[in-house]
Amino acid sequence: MPFEHIRDNGGSRQLPVPGDITFSRDGVDYSLSAFDDDGTLLLVFGDATNRQTGDTATYSSGRFLFVRRPETADGLGFGDAGPVTLDFNRAFVPPCGFSVQYNCPLPPAQNRFTGPIEAGEREVVFGGDFDIYTL
Repeated sequence: MPFEHIRDNGGSRQLPVPGDITFSRDGVDYSLSAFDDDGTLLLVFGDATNRQTGDTATYSSGRFLFVRRPETADGLGFGDAGPVTLDFNRAFVPPCGFSVQYNCPLPPAQNRFTGPIEAGEREVVFGGDFDIYTL
């Protein structure tokens, strides 16, 4: 599936997506794409808190979330259909939020929530005279 990356000037890269994550919340159906990050599902998502200012703001380009599968004895392997856990309390700022040297994937359209996800890591706060653009 094509994922646009923050520093590719509108270009995209093909990333393997083993399947869709589907669920309903508050009467809204979602179908999210998490890509295979060396055997772990990585959800790249955006929400209404991106690009806001103040205490509820989150990193402007979106956040990441590792998708967990419950420990079960059913023998399901990676890529097999089955339940997953989306714990947005574990959402985090991607590496590109810490340095311009990283080129992170951006949330595809289906992974952008219209409402806020008010959980997880929000913004990187740099101390002193640190400059993200310094090599």
